[in-house]
Amino acid sequence: MCLLILYLLQAAVEISCEPCVRKHVRSIFMDNAVVSTSPTSDGNVAIDAFHQFAVVKWLRDKPLTRFEDAQWLLIQKAEEEKLLQVTIKLPESVLNKLIADSNDYYLSDGVSKSAQLWNEQRKMILQDAFFGFLLPSMEKEARSLLASRAKSWLLMEYGKLLSDKVSVAPYQRKENDVNSDDEAAPRVMACCWGPGKPPTTFVMLDSSGEVADTLDAGFLSVRSQNVNDQQRKRNDQQRLLKFMTDHQPQVAVLGGVNLSCTRLKDDIYEV
Repeated sequence: MCLLILYLLQAAVEISCEPCVRKHVRSIFMDNAVVSTSPTSDGNVAIDAFHQFAVVKWLRDKPLTRFEDAQWLLIQKAEEEKLLQVTIKLPESVLNKLIADSNDYYLSDGVSKSAQLWNEQRKMILQDAFFGFLLPSMEKEARSLLASRAKSWLLMEYGKLLSDKVSVAPYQRKENDVNSDDEAAPRVMACCWGPGKPPTTFVMLDSSGEVADTLDAGFLSVRSQNVNDQQRKRNDQQRLLKFMTDHQPQVAVLGGVNLSCTRLKDDIYEV
């Protein structure tokens, strides 16, 4: 009995390693396999309508060929965080046809008792070959392919964004800019809104792009009407005015990360 089991296992391994068999199964799997997702118990609690994984919380039989963007990376990350369960498999109709076609090629046409008994063993070998080796291997390849496609798409998108940014013409200085003929590039003051910790920060860059000075102004955008807070705001306004007077920036660049940056822009104009 042990020798028979080893023989069956060896036959299944040999079938699963046959290049032409793998090529055929791979072609069918990549063209027809589907992805489904469902939340784990933790994911069901953590993933609400506003969560980054909400769009992939429930997927049902999405074909591999329909993954054209970076959605797989979201699924992969959610699975790593144990928030989603992910399955990649062939639809039942396709799988049944694949098994049936394989039986037609591998099973004997004999009608004798011995031939029928051997066919039962051959069916077991095919079951082991497909479900023990070929299909798990194809799922692993599909995951790798999906990750590679998603990363390539993401790199292309980053490349387009970077191209758009570097394609913008340089800042054209005004004719009345002081010492504009003596400098290769304009002096830039960069502004970044902060909620308090860290504070709103101003950075002065010289014409070479090097940091010349910095200023923290945590109360510049405060909305409280408290007397002490208003005094701190006025102090920050005076410090910012002195900062700009000392360095004479020709360009002010405000990082737009949220709606508060719009209010920061108004606060700077007040100064």
